[in-house]
Amino acid sequence: MKKTLIRTLACIAGAAIIAALGRACNNDNTTMTNQPSYPMHVDSTELLTLYDITDCPLELACGQMPDTTQENVLLCAAAAFTGKCLDHFEHSNILGPHISGGMLYEGYIEDKDGIPFAERYALFVWEGKELNGRLLPKKICSFPCDEVLQGAVAQGGMAFTQHWVIQNGEVYAHTIQPLERVEHFRSICKKGDRYYVMANREEMAYQDYLQALLDIGVEHALYMDMGAGWNHSYYRDEDGKVHILHPKGHDYPTNWIVVMRGGARGAV
Repeated sequence: MKKTLIRTLACIAGAAIIAALGRACNNDNTTMTNQPSYPMHVDSTELLTLYDITDCPLELACGQMPDTTQENVLLCAAAAFTGKCLDHFEHSNILGPHISGGMLYEGYIEDKDGIPFAERYALFVWEGKELNGRLLPKKICSFPCDEVLQGAVAQGGMAFTQHWVIQNGEVYAHTIQPLERVEHFRSICKKGDRYYVMANREEMAYQDYLQALLDIGVEHALYMDMGAGWNHSYYRDEDGKVHILHPKGHDYPTNWIVVMRGGARGAV
């Protein structure tokens, strides 16, 4: 009975997030007054693609990936790790504390290779909005961060847990991937006062990806779930065209960072 209730509530919460995203898409232009129509800025270097999400509101969609037809969604990509490949959705199958749909969930906790959870992992948080619509800050927080989580819940923010990649301008000692592994990688990154989703443009060794992040001045970075099937993602350009970054491979991913329209430039 308890499991059935949890699954039912999770489905309701997931549906509410998708519905909210859809409602935002259908709002008339008066809600966008003095706000940029495309607040995400996309740039690239020789090795990396950079999606500047600083001026965008965010959501963590859980259980159901937002559809590409939702025009207010600018970027959608897997966020926290999924614990097991299940045929149903459970918040307990998402790594660590996370905020979705205005609710805080515990997720699962794991100590990896003898390294305590709070050392290996950190929290990416968007604190939400003020009553006047001004965007509150985004942060990468080391555990414990109970006050930050509670504040984000109160202000309609979002959060997810992930593995350290870059910490204080240096490669985190306990790497999540073998340094020689060749793959596409993606991270949530802080550079100065800006926040980005960054990914390598072509497959490369993980050590080269890390160096590319350091070379452009990334101070803090957290991993984002990748690998075949887990890396299914898309973004919408300024002309409204949807670009599939990686194709769908399976139905096991459980959560996605959703970057939306509606941010006020300079508000963070």
